Amino acid sequence: MDPEKPESQQTRMLFDDYQPDRREYVVKNPNDEPHVVPSSKSAKPIIDAGAPALRETEIVDFFDLDTEATGRESEPRVEFHGLVDKTLIVVKNTLFAHSAAFFWKNPERNQIVLEGVATDSEAFAKVRRFDIGTDLLSTVATSGKPQILSEVNPAAETEMLRYYEAAAGVRSAVAVPVFFRSGIREIETVGVLVADSTAEDAFGQETVDLLGRFTKLISALIKSYTDKYDLMLDSELLGSIRRLQDRLKADHSELAVMNALVEEVGRLVNPAVLTVTMYNDDVRGWTVQKVVNPSGHATVLPSQLVDVAQSLVGEVIASNRVEVIPDLAAEERPRYHRGEQLPKEGGFVCVPISSYNRCYGAVAVESQKNSSFSGQEVEMLYRLVENAAAVLEVGFMNEVVKEYLSVDHLTGLITTKFFLRRIEEEVQRAEDMNGELAYVVLTVDGLDEHVRRYGREVTDVIYREVTSLVKAQLRAYDAVGTMEQQTLGVVLANMTASNAYLWAEKARKNIASHVISYGSKNFSVTASMGVCGLSEGMRSRELMTNAGQVHAKVATAGGNGVRVY
Repeated sequence: MDPEKPESQQTRMLFDDYQPDRREYVVKNPNDEPHVVPSSKSAKPIIDAGAPALRETEIVDFFDLDTEATGRESEPRVEFHGLVDKTLIVVKNTLFAHSAAFFWKNPERNQIVLEGVATDSEAFAKVRRFDIGTDLLSTVATSGKPQILSEVNPAAETEMLRYYEAAAGVRSAVAVPVFFRSGIREIETVGVLVADSTAEDAFGQETVDLLGRFTKLISALIKSYTDKYDLMLDSELLGSIRRLQDRLKADHSELAVMNALVEEVGRLVNPAVLTVTMYNDDVRGWTVQKVVNPSGHATVLPSQLVDVAQSLVGEVIASNRVEVIPDLAAEERPRYHRGEQLPKEGGFVCVPISSYNRCYGAVAVESQKNSSFSGQEVEMLYRLVENAAAVLEVGFMNEVVKEYLSVDHLTGLITTKFFLRRIEEEVQRAEDMNGELAYVVLTVDGLDEHVRRYGREVTDVIYREVTSLVKAQLRAYDAVGTMEQQTLGVVLANMTASNAYLWAEKARKNIASHVISYGSKNFSVTASMGVCGLSEGMRSRELMTNAGQVHAKVATAGGNGVRVY
């Protein structure tokens, strides 16, 4: 406008941008029209019947159905990752950023690790791990203080922003630390939230304040994730302990404990290699008694003798403490024995199978990656092995108690330890008195079939009935006792082998014709017997071995018979 021109000569124009039926804007002179054009704010909209109708909103516009499904069905780690991704999308859109990403800080490996990213760039790096250096992310992760780059030098873009593998045209960036406190530990930097832009000086202090709210959200997500993860691990551990205990109620032998332990350890930590080392009486040393190697990884062989003094497993057994090796490449000690040719890679954890009184062996697990077993997994492994050791301890204490008992409470028979002593005494007496002596071995035929039909408890019922029938035929100076593997032994004093055969045949018929009642079931059993008479110069061990040989022939032939050596 010309300042010297009289104001009366200025022309006033009316600009109307509300023209629903026309595409161009209209400018009018109010002096040419007597009527004032209505304002678009007060005018009633004119709807063109030919124009497309507004889209009808759906529930997916306001609620993520996939989130509900994954929240119920997926593990906490997957749920956490999904929530972080959604948070980064919000951060990116709110800041009009080129990329927004969240990185974990890994102090053990001195690295930062990508968790999630929302980006428009195809140059974002495919590598997820970066060694901590002097770049933007490393500076924030190390110092725990936010950083703003108002201007990124194009020549140094990929060095300063290492999460790009090629220049992406980024000209400014901002990064803030993510803090977390676990339990009673001090607050520590656990990650970095970063956003960048293709415009210079796109971020300021207000951006840092805004990102601070998002870092609080991420910290809350981490807390929720760790709580859920801990609960999930506790649930898995309780499930494994429950299955272990249920499986060992009927059979708590050393072999049964080892097999059950191997199965549950495999479920909890999914190792590449799993071994169990226990004491072997035959070689009088600690040997690897179980090897599970689903990955086909080079590992130790079963029956390998363990070097207790100079191996990882040996030291665990000797010291009764857990050994965790994050990286086998940095470990000089062998795992099992000197001279072993095993790859020095991955992680290794060894847990003693121990109770308050003794150590029964060790469980070792390996992974092909370093630091693969978390602290929670090691703790779960320890608790599970601890329960297995408790079962072994109960069995061991039962054996100790039985060793000092002369009579079995269930059958009333002399226990093995005292029965062996009785046999030696009777053999010595027969030699001194120049008398006769016979020994009989007896087992019940087809016991496994009866157990399959009626349950394991039927074994006690059967042997109680058979014992009663045998004892009914004994004289006051004869003896019957228990031997290994559900075998009965009978010492017949002043009796020749031929007379002992007649005695055994009578016992066989009585057993075969006897009806055994178990609950609502009635059935009968048969027995196999082997007889040996004492000859001059024969010792007790030879007497029992000879009777056992002919007994085995009867059992192999189908049972329900008697043979004399």
